[in-house]
Amino acid sequence: MRQRVVVTGIGCISCFGIGHRSFADAITAGASGIRPISTFDTSRCRSHCAATIDGFDPAAFIAPLKLRRIDAVGRLALACARLLIDDAALAIGSGGTDDVGVSLGTYTAGLDSTVEYLQGLTRYGPGGVPALLFSNTVSNAPASLCAIEHGLRGPNVTFNQREASSLAALGYAAGIIGDGRVAAMLSGGTDRLEETFFKVHDRFRALSPMHGREEVARPFDRRRNGFVLGEAGVMLLLERADAAARRGARPYGEILGIGMTASATRQNAWPADPSGIARALRLALVDAGTAPGDIDMVVAAANGSRLDRIEAEAICAVFGDRAVPVVSLKGAIGESGAAGSAGVVAGLLTLAAGVVPPTAGFAEADPSAGVNVSSEARPSSGGTFVVNAVASGGTNCTLVVRAAPRVTYAVASRLHDA
Repeated sequence: MRQRVVVTGIGCISCFGIGHRSFADAITAGASGIRPISTFDTSRCRSHCAATIDGFDPAAFIAPLKLRRIDAVGRLALACARLLIDDAALAIGSGGTDDVGVSLGTYTAGLDSTVEYLQGLTRYGPGGVPALLFSNTVSNAPASLCAIEHGLRGPNVTFNQREASSLAALGYAAGIIGDGRVAAMLSGGTDRLEETFFKVHDRFRALSPMHGREEVARPFDRRRNGFVLGEAGVMLLLERADAAARRGARPYGEILGIGMTASATRQNAWPADPSGIARALRLALVDAGTAPGDIDMVVAAANGSRLDRIEAEAICAVFGDRAVPVVSLKGAIGESGAAGSAGVVAGLLTLAAGVVPPTAGFAEADPSAGVNVSSEARPSSGGTFVVNAVASGGTNCTLVVRAAPRVTYAVASRLHDA
């Protein structure tokens, strides 16, 4: 029999700071974390901004001797894992456990070390490259580090599905827990902004360019002209419901259904046909045993690119004439492999407070999109939502999630008092 899968812990480090409460407060208020890049020179680029992490000191989470052996994405993953274990009050004995694993999604893990390694190899030869770099050049290093640090001997899997990485990781984790193969999984996504990665996107004109003083992602807006990159670590503890109940955990919500498909498209291109995205939505609804009318919010993959219209067509095809509220986070947190797991956390926390959050960057509706998007927060009395993730190259993921009433935010109180 399929097991119920609940979310019992959250570890979040984002452009809005450390912790999931600051993240939810900012999303609910319609804030944007997009800011000028200060870590490398962008003077020769068309784009100059990203949703960069704010206030993160890895030394607060990782011992100094370990820090020097771990790259940027690994540090972020370890910090998020520590936050979610503490948040979930998950007790792991000194001997570790065979019944908890790691399923991590990332687009950029290994890039920092790979670039540094290759530059050193080119300039100085094999003898001039620090050996410590090599183990971090593989994208599965952050998930392995989390397992080693906490003694997690369950399944250890890394998903590199570009922008859909973290939602694919969550889908896998929920699937194997539901099948009874493991009691719990640390899952989600971690990405850091790497200079070469940014400049390649800029070179191919994928990013929103600077216009005057403004550079912004505009999901579903008629003026959209490209996306803005982001960086974040957003991880969740997924746990079998009976195991969570035995230890007295209070869930944030439940993963109800999973849908995954692929769209035929050119390499690096967004899907040009909505049918693959619509099929992932339908598969997830069937897997969850829910109907389109049961859904209170769609957290869309839309990021201010050509993807938005295609996804809007898919949403309309599935939900018909019903104007289900649609939200995108990409105007607030940018685009990254961690954006899908961020959408799950945003849905869990805002719907629990009775709020459909606004879409930052949206101001002028695109008549060709036809979805129910707003720049203002809206009240909601339901808690069931879907999260879409679409990768350039054609991977489509959808999760159906139900939030548990749990938290209250000041914006929610003002909405319900109005």
